[in-house]
Amino acid sequence: MILQKLGLLLSLTATVLLSPDCVVAKTQSAHNYNMPTVYVSASRIPMNGLNNAGRKVVVLDADEIARRAPNTLAELLAGLPGFDSRTRGPLDVQTDLEVNGATYSQVLILVDGVRVNDPQTGHHTMNLPFAPGDLERVEVVYGAGSSVHGPDAFGAVVNLVPLKEAATRLDLSSSWGRPLDDSLRVVGRGNTATLRHGWKRNWGSVWFAAETGLSEGYRYDTDFNTDRFLLSTTLPVADGSISLLFGVRDKEFGANDFYAPYPSKEWTQAWLYSARYNGSLGSRSLTGTVSYRRHRDRFVLFVDNPDFYDNRHVNEMATVNLYTEVSSGSWGSVIAGGEMGREEIDSNNLGKHEQNRGALFSEYYINSGSANITAGLRVDHHQRFGWEASPSIGMSYGPEKLHWFASAGRAYRAPSFTELYYEDPGNNGNADLTAERVWSIENGLQWQTSEFVSFRSTAFLRLEDNLIDYVRIIPPDGTESEIPPWNAMNLGKMRSVGINHQASMTWGRTQAQFDYSWIDKEQTLRPEYESKYVFAHPRHQLGIRLQQELTDEMSTGWHLSHKKRSQDEDYTLVNLIIKYKMSHGPLLLRVSNLTDIRYEAVAGAPMPGRWFSLETQIEL
Repeated sequence: MILQKLGLLLSLTATVLLSPDCVVAKTQSAHNYNMPTVYVSASRIPMNGLNNAGRKVVVLDADEIARRAPNTLAELLAGLPGFDSRTRGPLDVQTDLEVNGATYSQVLILVDGVRVNDPQTGHHTMNLPFAPGDLERVEVVYGAGSSVHGPDAFGAVVNLVPLKEAATRLDLSSSWGRPLDDSLRVVGRGNTATLRHGWKRNWGSVWFAAETGLSEGYRYDTDFNTDRFLLSTTLPVADGSISLLFGVRDKEFGANDFYAPYPSKEWTQAWLYSARYNGSLGSRSLTGTVSYRRHRDRFVLFVDNPDFYDNRHVNEMATVNLYTEVSSGSWGSVIAGGEMGREEIDSNNLGKHEQNRGALFSEYYINSGSANITAGLRVDHHQRFGWEASPSIGMSYGPEKLHWFASAGRAYRAPSFTELYYEDPGNNGNADLTAERVWSIENGLQWQTSEFVSFRSTAFLRLEDNLIDYVRIIPPDGTESEIPPWNAMNLGKMRSVGINHQASMTWGRTQAQFDYSWIDKEQTLRPEYESKYVFAHPRHQLGIRLQQELTDEMSTGWHLSHKKRSQDEDYTLVNLIIKYKMSHGPLLLRVSNLTDIRYEAVAGAPMPGRWFSLETQIEL
């Protein structure tokens, strides 16, 4: 097991930790939403201030992440405006991330600028070796992002930036609650332990995180066991630095009703390697990345009879990216570069397949006082689907207190290996699928009425072509016909429109944030057809977050989330966190689903009722 290997690494690290010349570095952070930082998710060109991107951008730094105290990465992202976390099980067992009506396959996930979307299926994209406490910041750019990062960026680009240096800390968590199945005598629902340690010396910095977690489950066949390890180092070199990252996550979990109405079992392992060079080429900047991701998945349909249906898949993805500053002056900055990638899969169901892709890209940015313009063009060539051009332009104007921004861009997505080749009694892939394409337009206004009150409103339009979904015909009521399988197909042309409203207020020791999203997606299917994913988004979504500093030692955090889906009943979740500062670190009491409602984020997979977590962070 992975933990046996981690034991040796932890022992070696403890030796370093106890050495007298060890220096533990603290994380530096900046103000939320107004960070003057270089971020790679909106553009590869450095910008001072988020308002200059000409796009709707949200950044959560390490301090804001700690203040929200999310339990998992999925919970952290689910609290962002317009985000919908389609969770099949708690504690990050399996989650599909959707944004503004874009499906889980149409949201691009980056790790420090490196794409990690799973080529087999988007269901595995969030299988990452990260927890919220491992992140320096989270950057989100809404709308089309293919002109910068290539395929998959329909609804948003999410960039997870890992900590470069971390303090030594031990996190312990225990969760419990009443099971949905009263026949189960479950008391302790889950336990998690995480150790983080980092140090800095003249030759560079290193930090790691090691975690193990397990749960008895909240109903039959929902138990799980997870291990993960993350190692990051930054080394100074001539004219720059090299950052190396290695991560692995191993999960074994019961998948009852996750993908079919049967008690199933799944095992996954995800490996992630990346190396980034930031430096110069003469008088010009130069950045290059090399990344490799490997994912192994085994799925059995019946946990009590695994030989009846046993799927085994291994997919690999490698990417090389290089770009440099072409010119910079009073008229603006230009960068240009290229990217090459390869994806492979070896599966007893999907077969063996491989595909190559390459791209050339360029970006332009000019800042003229209160006006900014960004533009980009990327041309991709996919071995199976040919050439794709992805242009974009963004503009912003106005002072910080009243800022207008607008953007337009094109994006595309190639079908996954599962959509092309998967076959089982209930689902059929389609080798004749073509790529999805979209034109995305965004227009917004940000208004800072005072130091304590701000508003932001955004409207968007997506003109979509050939979206991929699984569709089936439902037999008329009263017939004895069997329900036919889901079939992957291109849906043709459709249109999605929506609005996002946000408000933030601070008074005294209380902070409040409100966000509301409305999304309307043009229905193109005949009444006798049923869609599996494309039309399952929330039509209305409301989020309210309230943070209160009751005393110097105690604070509370409330989060209310209301969702009205197009196909299902609406539901409202209320979560509460009580935090108490102690000498060794904070102590947290977490109450999830406070009102104990019964709900399904994914149809057919009921989520837990009210449950509690007691957590502590011990600064070592």
